Amino acid sequence: MQNGSKTSDRSWNKMAISDPLLRELQTILKKLKEEPKPITDYCVLLKPLCETLERILRKGLKQPGSLFGINKRDYWSWMESTPNYVCNDKYNPFLNRAIDLTKSSPKLRTLQGRGRCFIRLALAKKIVSVPVEHLLRNARLTEYWYDSGLSIIANPPLGEALMALLFALTDINFELDIKNASFLDESWVIPVYKRLELVPCTSLGMTIRYLDNRIFVVKVEENGVAGEDNKIEPGDIVDELYQESLYGCKQGKVNSLLREHQGWPVYVSVIKCRLPDGTIYPPLVSRIKKLKEELKEFEVKKLNKKGPAPMPAHALLPQDYPEQAPVHDPEGKAEFNAKYVGQVSTGRYGDVAEIEGAVEKAIEQNKQQQITENKEVHVELTETEVIITDLKTNKELSKHSYTEISSCGRRSDMTKYFAFIAGDTQCSVSRNFTAFVFEAESADESKIILCSIAQGFGRTSWFV
Repeated sequence: MQNGSKTSDRSWNKMAISDPLLRELQTILKKLKEEPKPITDYCVLLKPLCETLERILRKGLKQPGSLFGINKRDYWSWMESTPNYVCNDKYNPFLNRAIDLTKSSPKLRTLQGRGRCFIRLALAKKIVSVPVEHLLRNARLTEYWYDSGLSIIANPPLGEALMALLFALTDINFELDIKNASFLDESWVIPVYKRLELVPCTSLGMTIRYLDNRIFVVKVEENGVAGEDNKIEPGDIVDELYQESLYGCKQGKVNSLLREHQGWPVYVSVIKCRLPDGTIYPPLVSRIKKLKEELKEFEVKKLNKKGPAPMPAHALLPQDYPEQAPVHDPEGKAEFNAKYVGQVSTGRYGDVAEIEGAVEKAIEQNKQQQITENKEVHVELTETEVIITDLKTNKELSKHSYTEISSCGRRSDMTKYFAFIAGDTQCSVSRNFTAFVFEAESADESKIILCSIAQGFGRTSWFV
């Protein structure tokens, strides 16, 4: 068996493996190695990988005799107790952190869900081999949990082959949304998860219904904050509000949190009812059917035959159009040239609804002042801020952190023009907002710049 270091001389992909589950894992691993980009939640190989790992961990797992299976075990049963059996000098601190995070998640209620959450964490943190390695170092513990005649883990040759494959998995970059865990109790299929920051408001403009310990959106007002740009739609689930999980919460919790944070932006995380391909998320099919039977007004929006309705240009996120997302340099910057049209005060309002009027007003101001040529500027989008520089004089015209920017977007009828709105301090407390309007070289570049600004929001949240 390997002892904590990755194998190089022994090539995992040329190993002769007899167990069908290990061969399946080996095949998936080969395909993952060929992927040019990090593996995300929507990679088609992720689900079969996780399912195969789960079957391997369950194979030969001993079940103690118990009445009605009350004490039934799962692989998480031994994983969560691993720190109790590891010497301090050989212990991986990342393992302890991953176990603690899994235990503390309010979104998981079953051994299966916690085990699945841990597998996703272990893949993302490159420690998927660590718990198995610790278990195999303790022969008595391995024998206690696994049947050597049935399992892969407790069979020395197969256990060694498994460790080689698990070590190889740590070479792959997994970029998984660990907080997207609310349905791991039921399914390995990961739903679309959206984090939104809505403008301060007294009402979100939507009707909710509690079903199976979850908060379903059953109706959205067309002109309400939640309904803007189809951010939240009927059939979606409100998963978090102000970073508090709403799974299993008491009725009235939503209104209580809104009152508690009155005057502040509304931070909400939503599980979308549809997957990226437009189909209903499988665990929601029966629940949506039940809601339709109980509520006549409830209806999930229909899709066009070609697929999901296109998002407005200013609502594009990099994950929605990954081929259009800008490529940042090694320092995490994206840089563009554009023309500065002007700035327009939007008063106390910084939401995206102000963009359309601000663009039109900035253009009209230039006409009135007989400005025929807009100033050429350099737009630099760093990890934390947007910097605008005059190309001719090299003078910095403005600098705004993403915490000061409340929204960004463009008009649908003048797609070369784009704008962002910023407050005179952090937008969550600012009462004085200004729209900065620009003209890109093309409509496509305007879209890419907005995607890049959205990436900046994505490192915290996207202001819309």
